[in-house]
Amino acid sequence: MTEAKVETQAYPRRWWSLVGLCLVTALVWVTASDISIALPTIGRELGGSMDSLQWAVNGYFLAGAFIIVGGRLGDIYGRRLIFVIGTALVMIGSVVAGIAPSSMILIAGRVIEGLGAALILPTALSTIAVIFTGKQRDTAIAAWIAVCWGAQAFGPLVGGLVVDSLGWRWLFWLNLPIAAGAIALIWWSTPETRDSGADRRIDYLGVLTLVGGIFVMSYALVQADTLPIPAFLGLLGLSVLILVLFVVIERRVSTPIVVLSIFRKVRFDGAVLSNLIANFVFGAVIFFMALYLQVVEGYGPLQAGLLLLPATIPILIINPLGTWLGQRLGARWPTAAGMVLLAIAAFLLTDLSGVYSSAIMPFILIGAGIGLQITPCAVTAVEDPGDAGEGVASGIFKAASMIGGSLGVAVATAVFQSDARSQVTTLLQSPTADTMEKVISTLTGGLSVRDLASVVPGDAQALVDQVFEHAVGRAMWPSIAVSILGVIIALVLLRQRREPGASTDRLES
Repeated sequence: MTEAKVETQAYPRRWWSLVGLCLVTALVWVTASDISIALPTIGRELGGSMDSLQWAVNGYFLAGAFIIVGGRLGDIYGRRLIFVIGTALVMIGSVVAGIAPSSMILIAGRVIEGLGAALILPTALSTIAVIFTGKQRDTAIAAWIAVCWGAQAFGPLVGGLVVDSLGWRWLFWLNLPIAAGAIALIWWSTPETRDSGADRRIDYLGVLTLVGGIFVMSYALVQADTLPIPAFLGLLGLSVLILVLFVVIERRVSTPIVVLSIFRKVRFDGAVLSNLIANFVFGAVIFFMALYLQVVEGYGPLQAGLLLLPATIPILIINPLGTWLGQRLGARWPTAAGMVLLAIAAFLLTDLSGVYSSAIMPFILIGAGIGLQITPCAVTAVEDPGDAGEGVASGIFKAASMIGGSLGVAVATAVFQSDARSQVTTLLQSPTADTMEKVISTLTGGLSVRDLASVVPGDAQALVDQVFEHAVGRAMWPSIAVSILGVIIALVLLRQRREPGASTDRLES
């Protein structure tokens, strides 16, 4: 009996299962990105500075650091069960955020949603890796990855449409019927799968140190422009110390949350790092370009979402080409080429001219660069999990997505605010603290330019435009640097590839 016939008998509803997995995955990534376009509107209603409002983005991504735990739980207790629990958490978080009377409650809801995403993403990818084999696995993973990035890409447009027509709270209410329908489809179509040999004990200390280290690092980066240098360096040092402690713990415990031996596979390391970098760049660009289009260009949320499409549609158009190149050349060359395009795009965004047309080409390059590398890296990450298991390998890969997006926003925000404060100090000749905060709030959409005009001399809109364009240009330099690093990582760590004709369900390490 052929492999295809065996698989059909074992998982006859696997394509329906893929539909359900992709539906919830789309919900996760739309939820991750649609709020960026709504932040100016939310800021005006609920209040809050850029430091606080960006936690509506970063809180979601940082909760996603639990994604490695989600993969482990799926291996132990059943991937379908953990997937459904994660979907339910997204629904609960959506209710909390939807009724939020303050920015702090909104952030709490977003964190709950992020915890749900941490259970959904690794169990979805590991389920696909188990119920599909051979070339069907590549096809299914490519479809799922395309949905991940497509949903993340169209999130700002969805956000703009909902905010303009229904109000920002409907970003959360609309999640409920979609998630409920998806749960029913998943329960009907998806077989329960688990690692029967997995130890059922959880390394809680490992979880605490991993998430704690990432949180402290992100907090330091977010607050970099307001913290004294010794405090900033101290927090960074503390984060490194906590992460080193995590490694020590994982080497000693009998049931580590992360089987560290998986990092001895250089191709896996290359795929994970490349994924982190792609999300770092995309997260920073979308966050600030959504603000730029509304604060400087004066577009509404829906218009801004539409104008971001040149950065997002190419992801879906180029993804099939990236998949095809990955199957024939391995992940090395499409990933390296994608990183080059990301570096060029970020460089072009360092000199915005105040007109939308200047952003179109870098937007297209961003989308094309990501489209080339996303599927080859995903396939590489789950090709040979070894003792770590599919859940942990998938969890680490998708954790890189969440952590990369969070770090991208955090680092870019730190650079942006530092440069903006320096410019305002020079242009307004040592303004008061209150004036400084009002200018920064206007840059993030929390105040209108009309509100600012009464406290600054001259043309307030010209001041905002000048400061924003210069500061966002500086904020793109970290993305340039990590993209260049990504080229090196792709060429060095992804240099091996499958042997021609090798089965895709048993790949080389």
